[in-house]
Amino acid sequence: MYRFSNSLPYLLARLGVRMGDLFARVIRHEKLTLPMYRVLAALSEQGHPLRLGEIAELTSADVSTLSRIVAEMSRAGLLTRDRPENDQRSLQVALTPKGAELAARLMPLAAYYEEVATGSMSAKEAAELKRVLVELYKNIDRLEQEVEAGSIKVAPPARPKDVREERLEAKGKTGQPRGKTSRK
Repeated sequence: MYRFSNSLPYLLARLGVRMGDLFARVIRHEKLTLPMYRVLAALSEQGHPLRLGEIAELTSADVSTLSRIVAEMSRAGLLTRDRPENDQRSLQVALTPKGAELAARLMPLAAYYEEVATGSMSAKEAAELKRVLVELYKNIDRLEQEVEAGSIKVAPPARPKDVREERLEAKGKTGQPRGKTSRK
């Protein structure tokens, strides 16, 4: 039976929101938001300039939102934004030395949050959990295809029962009201 309080999306979101909120409370002292940190971490992890679309995919951020975040981070001296000569429509984003240094200081903090969250799990168990989460994320591609195809819909509301149906339902298979049995 489906229970919201025990559903996978709820449990994952609950964990992510709580960890994200606690992490954001610490990094705001560096004048960063959580989405900004994710941009720094993604660029640092990849080790080379990325297009906005690539960053969006890595951070699960909307490209239009990401564009504003990147512009703000560029003004703060954390990133550079360049248009490659061979593709003037594309925007390449790279870490500045200041951005790389900040990412290098914050990523161990993120690792500590993960260590605390995994608690008494062994390194093998934590790795398996991550593997499963990556697999679950990939499985969602099927849902995305079904949503885009319009094949997933909310069930129509149940029609109200009429009085006769309610009376029949109140009687069991024997025609007797529920809870009463006939004696032989």
